[in-house]
Amino acid sequence: MQLNYNASHTDQNFMGRVFLFAKRNYWMFILDALIIVLAVIPPYTWEETKILLVLIGILILRDIFVLRIAYNHLGKFIAKGNEVTIGILKGSKFQKDIIEWLPDIEIEIRYKLNTPVLTILSSGEIIFKQYPMGIWTFEKMKEFMDSFYDYKKEQALWKIYKGQD
Repeated sequence: MQLNYNASHTDQNFMGRVFLFAKRNYWMFILDALIIVLAVIPPYTWEETKILLVLIGILILRDIFVLRIAYNHLGKFIAKGNEVTIGILKGSKFQKDIIEWLPDIEIEIRYKLNTPVLTILSSGEIIFKQYPMGIWTFEKMKEFMDSFYDYKKEQALWKIYKGQD
């Protein structure tokens, strides 16, 4: 018995994750169209220029926030027996593999600013947070969490059947 999750090629690419997020949340980028229109029609007064600069500042803050939460990403999650390997992507490269014991791992969906965040805990401590970037949506997070707990239940039943600790 084994549980495997490996990030898709698009999801392993940092900018691919950001573009999938932008495609899914296009409403956040409507202000960009307004900025382009205002840039094509140059402002003629100082007040219009100030408004344009404030809008550009807001966009820069939004982009920094989006790029920050897209930087760390769940690249792989492999549960084989009672050993769980969690591979974390930083940017587009695997930087860290965390190896944990299956009974110690818990997965929850928590909400931060009304946004679902897949949280992986080990012995009550947060070891990784997956934000809804790239292919991750609430449905995908729920499906992943359900498959993990199904696997964990199968492992426990197998131990009972075999009479092992």
